[in-house]
Amino acid sequence: MQKFIAEEFLSRFLDIENVELLEVARNFELGIEGPWLAGGAIRRTLINQELDSDFDFFFKDQKQHDEFKKKLEARGAKKINESAHAQTYMLRLYGKDRLIQLITMNYYESVDKLLDSFDFTITQLAYDGVNLYAGDFTLWDLPRKRLALHKLTFGVATMRRMIKYTDQGFTACNGVMKSILDAVVKNPQVINAETPYID
Repeated sequence: MQKFIAEEFLSRFLDIENVELLEVARNFELGIEGPWLAGGAIRRTLINQELDSDFDFFFKDQKQHDEFKKKLEARGAKKINESAHAQTYMLRLYGKDRLIQLITMNYYESVDKLLDSFDFTITQLAYDGVNLYAGDFTLWDLPRKRLALHKLTFGVATMRRMIKYTDQGFTACNGVMKSILDAVVKNPQVINAETPYID
């Protein structure tokens, strides 16, 4: 795992006063022990794409999740969807309706464990309000728009996500497809056809 002071890192290629990700994140109490903002919003920021999807928050435990949820609802956020794995809220911030997703499919004792749970290297990104975390190969694969498998836990969902990312211009080479098939051959239970994956 790599760790950077987020503002220092982002200021190398963005106008730090106008980084939408940081503006939105300042509205939430994040910390080194969680909650963490992770996944797509950070990825989009790093490759200079519009933040037109959700902001995914992950938690250390149920108590931390419940406190976050209570504060979010107190600010007038409206719940628009709920499943066994996440709750999605709409909250108006800086003139835009923001999708705020509270991920509950698992809790994580550390940001390292959180990043280790993600399937593709390009998704291994998290922010704790100060620090930006990336997987060992994330910052290598992301600017090259290369899909590489980190871990396969939910096989069918990962295949769906591979299609989603190729639609966004990422390349799924023979190597990543072989990695997925090898993981399934080694442990067929990772197909997990009924389990959705959050991103």
